[in-house]
Amino acid sequence: MRSNASTCLPHQIKIPIRAPSLETAYAVAIAADRVREEPNVGYRLYWMADGRFGSFDVPMDPGAFIVVGRHAMCDVVLDGDPTIALRHLLIRASRLDDGCPRLSVVDLHTHIGFEVNGARQERSMALTGPVAFRVGAYALVALPAGEAHPPALPQPSQSRALVLHPYRDAPISSITLLPRAIQLGESMATSGPGWTLTLHGARGSASLRLSALDLELGVLLGRAPKCADALREVLHDGISRVHLLLRKGVAYDLASTQGTYTFHRRVRSVLLDDEGTDLRMGTASPVFVRWRAG
Repeated sequence: MRSNASTCLPHQIKIPIRAPSLETAYAVAIAADRVREEPNVGYRLYWMADGRFGSFDVPMDPGAFIVVGRHAMCDVVLDGDPTIALRHLLIRASRLDDGCPRLSVVDLHTHIGFEVNGARQERSMALTGPVAFRVGAYALVALPAGEAHPPALPQPSQSRALVLHPYRDAPISSITLLPRAIQLGESMATSGPGWTLTLHGARGSASLRLSALDLELGVLLGRAPKCADALREVLHDGISRVHLLLRKGVAYDLASTQGTYTFHRRVRSVLLDDEGTDLRMGTASPVFVRWRAG
């Protein structure tokens, strides 16, 4: 899946030269959405900053998601701001029981997170209805399909929950816009019942025990320091700095350069089966991933 970004707006829409406020960004997105001919099938994400502008549709398909960041392989490329991580956000759309689209935004353990409602360094949110938020110098606006959008940016009903990681002293906070959401954390448990994750490659093998809370918070695999430290020693330069996210029973390929494979087929996401799931990271000197319960 590639970005359908555009570098110019329809002639009747003007964007500020500087990074717009969220209110201005919302007005620009509403105007752009009115002249789009393609139907929105879930959520439509607009982004803009310093003359840059683009959009991407996030369908409500169960396996669909997009990766947002500075890396050229991302679905949405936010270039020009070095504070934005190479792979910064994972965004999904789903359907509630009443048919209403819901958007989930997960920060990929970055230093700055994202900002919504004036609160900085948020890590996860789930919402219904339109929303505007900021990532570095960029304003992002997400508009749901099948709804009449209010002319001015609405202030969403917001609640906040604390999740205390049993292996850390500091509480991990999350923001919830309407539906309840749990934030992606920045550390993992290394003991206790749950699942075993094993990596094997030319540089040897390494294993990590994971708990249910680890999978709620999210586990990153890759060469970057923010990824699972116990597994980095078996990775090489052919594996992306942030290659895979394991979260809530799903493995997400984070726009990796050499890809993730199962049964010799490149995949974007894979359901993790407690009976055992095997994946391959990369093509040149691949690293094999084994997931199992116990």
